[in-house]
Formats: sequence, C-alpha cells, structure tokens
Amino acid sequence: MNKSNKTGHRERLNERFIKGGKSPHTEKTLLELLLTYSIPQKDVLPLAKSLLEKFGSLSDVLSADVSSLCEISGVKISSAILFKLVDWIRKHYTVKEDKVKQLGLFDVSVSEPGKVVVKKEKKDKKVSLEPVNPDRGAVLFTKALLKEAISILPKFPDTESVPEIKEFLRNNLHFSSQTTRERYANYITSRLYPSGYADRSLRLFALKYQGRQELRDICFYRLCKAEPVVYDVIHDLIIPSIGHGKIDRDKLRDYLRICFPSSKSIGDGSQAIVEALTGANIARSDRTSFSFSYRQILLPSFAFILHSEFPESGIYDIGKLENNRAINSMLWKPDGLLTSLYELRNQGFISKISEIDSVRQFTTRFTLEEVVNQLSDKGDVL
Repeated sequence: MNKSNKTGHRERLNERFIKGGKSPHTEKTLLELLLTYSIPQKDVLPLAKSLLEKFGSLSDVLSADVSSLCEISGVKISSAILFKLVDWIRKHYTVKEDKVKQLGLFDVSVSEPGKVVVKKEKKDKKVSLEPVNPDRGAVLFTKALLKEAISILPKFPDTESVPEIKEFLRNNLHFSSQTTRERYANYITSRLYPSGYADRSLRLFALKYQGRQELRDICFYRLCKAEPVVYDVIHDLIIPSIGHGKIDRDKLRDYLRICFPSSKSIGDGSQAIVEALTGANIARSDRTSFSFSYRQILLPSFAFILHSEFPESGIYDIGKLENNRAINSMLWKPDGLLTSLYELRNQGFISKISEIDSVRQFTTRFTLEEVVNQLSDKGDVL
C-alpha cells in the first residue's frame, strides 16, 4: 500500500468509526484503528489479523500481558502499552446506571456518582436493545476455561515467571491443536494473573486446597478481576434476582447486547459467563436458565480475597468490606461477613475489630503471601 493510499485508508477508518451508523465495528477494524495510533506509516491490517489469530478475540488481545504482546512480530512496546491503557480504562470505568436503566428490569436511583441503588424489580417491562454506548466496541470474552484452570493450577511449576507458566500450559493442556493450546495458555494466565505477575500466593493456595471449593472460589475471583463484565452481570442481574433464584439465559444475552453492541459473539460470551459461574459452583445451569443462591462463607477463601482487596496492613472501615464489589460478587451470605471477620480475628489473621458507636473498623496485619503461608501451616483446622 503506497503512502497516499495508507493515509486515505487511515482517514476512512477514523471517519467510519466516528460516523458509526448501522454497520457494526468489527474486532478487526477496531484493532486496526487502534494500531494506527502507535504504528505510523505502515499497513497495520496484517498485524491486526495476526493478533486476533494468536489471542482469539479483541478482548483477549487487550487482556494479554506486555511480554506476550511483544512476542508478536511487529508489536513494539508502544503498541503494547496502548493496549494495556485501553484495557485498564475499559475494566475500571463502566456505565452502570445507563446499562441497568436500558435493560428495563429494575427501578434505580443514584445516591452518589457511579453508585446504583436497585429498588425493586419491574415485571412485564420489555427490554430495550438500544446500545448504551455504540462506540464501546466488541470486547466481550468468549472462553472461560475456569474448570481447566482450576484443574491444572496445582501442577504449575515453582516460578513467578508468566512466560514459563505459559510454556508449561502449552505443553500440558489436553487440547490436541498446538494453536489452541497456545491461545488457551494466554487465556488461563491472563485470568489467573490479571496483574501480569505470577504470584506465589495463588500457587501455594492451590497446593493446599486442590479439588476443593476454596480453590474454585479463588480462581473465580481472579477471573472476575480480569473480566469485570462478570462483576456487572452479578451486580446488575443476579443479586437483584437473588430472591427468585433464577435467570433466563435470554435475559443475560439481552444484557450483553446492550453492553457490547458491536459484538458478534454474544452467544459465546453468554456461554462463557455461565461456564465461569458453574465452574466455580456459584451457579447451576440448564439449557434455558441458570440458578443461584447465597452461599456459606469458607474462611480460607474469605481470608485470601480480603487480603487481596485490602493488601496494605492498616485500619479499614467495615462498611468498605460490606460494600466491596469483589466480596459481594462471591454471593456469600451478607449476614455472614461480620461473623467471618471476627473468626479471622480469633484465628489471628487480622489484628482487631472495633465496633464502638458509629465507628466500625478492622485492622489487618499481614500480606496476602503471609496469610497463605499461615493457612498452609494450619493443616485442616480451617
């Protein structure tokens, strides 16, 4: 492609994106447009195709760690950083109020910016499929692989290197295709290590609790950190319906169409979310619906997630724990949180709890790795 054609093509990409219209943005054109901002004066379409072939979807390209991205010929550190910037923004900024209102399922009020209060369910109201943000793009993940991750995690090599773990997965996953094993190795590592660092804490926890619900809890927690759309589904659909205990899969697909109006993978994305929920034993499913209820809190899981969400030793407001998005997404019984917090204090995992008048606080004393080491030392007491 000569220089004038390249310039014209880039202008057309920009104009097509700005105008929007009835033609949906494809993952390929969105990725191609993104690459034009980090790679000047070069045809980036072949690179966009290579990235999608390697990682499987736009969501997984954005979620991939920097080292994996830079392994692809043509991807420099500037492009990798741009991807991670977009990934960070899309995972940390959501339009919850608009999504819930457009879904037409609940009455909502906003008590403070960014916080949605669900009042009551509206029964018989049709769902509007007008997109919340037509320029959001298709970034819905389409493979959960949670069961595979839970099964193989205790066998991980003793390393903090993500590339070494990927190599282990490429050699040990049960899929026959080398391309599939490579792609799934990227999926699993990006979900288990959303920070891009293969922390020792997770591997030690897996060795201690392999085959048990505690490990399923932690792997689901890590997946949600990597794919926050699962948080959205739990908070916007599941928790408001907890009394009913069941949601039709069609309602989940309608919700995802609103969140990801340009995605052509709504069915796969819906299936991936249900597989994540069922793989963690948080929900049960059949062909038309999935069901759920609040669960008993397992203290090791609670200790791990508490110290992940409040990693620095110090004093914290109990209200921040009770309203924590990750904690609530585990569907643990809300009235069991305070009891479990006191039990952590009794077991020596946290320093103290204060409930005096309106002051409600808890004090942590250990890092996550120190907590996991203590769990390993306690045998089967917890």
